[in-house]
Amino acid sequence: MQPDYSNSQTAIHSLARLSDCVYALAMAITFMEFRLPETVQLLSSLEVNQFLIGQLKSLGIYVITFILVAFYWINHTQQFNYFKRTNETHSLIYTLYLMSLLVIPFSNDLVFRLSSNPFAKIWFSANICLIGFLSFTSWIYATHQRRLVDRDLDHRIIRSIQVKALIEPICALVSIPVALVSPDLSDLVWLLIPVVFLVVNKALKKTFEPGAIPVSTQ
Repeated sequence: MQPDYSNSQTAIHSLARLSDCVYALAMAITFMEFRLPETVQLLSSLEVNQFLIGQLKSLGIYVITFILVAFYWINHTQQFNYFKRTNETHSLIYTLYLMSLLVIPFSNDLVFRLSSNPFAKIWFSANICLIGFLSFTSWIYATHQRRLVDRDLDHRIIRSIQVKALIEPICALVSIPVALVSPDLSDLVWLLIPVVFLVVNKALKKTFEPGAIPVSTQ
């Protein structure tokens, strides 16, 4: 007798919708740190220019945060393309994942206000690292013995998503000692993520087969 997965399938769709809402909320709250001065209409052209130049560093921090969240969202959508159901343990792991994601606006605000403080940067890196490892844990749990995915899901796809899920948390770990030496220099570590992602993706294709990794075995 085949088990009834109807309830768990409904739950995975609900979890996917909740995750998308959390991602949208985290990105929106992060951007809200940008504020115009109350006397903006009274500023001279020179003062406006000075204000805009002064916002460049904050804008850079926002761009970095947006890129980090965007890469996590890409990984999130890849995983949910293969999840067929969920259970209590998996839902708990993903709830912790979403909770860590919602801390991002606070961590980002901390870096905005204390951009030269190494411990603020370390807190931000630890937050990013925790999100990544929870995402990795979620995927490992779901794919172990094909627990929450199709039984015939290609092992190359499983391994590929495993490796990609570790890119950001590993970069986060690397940024921590860099932040202790130079808080400003630690921001540059995050800019390596797109480069590392492209290199890893190319290496995975060469490792698994001459052509591209198949998107799905279905």
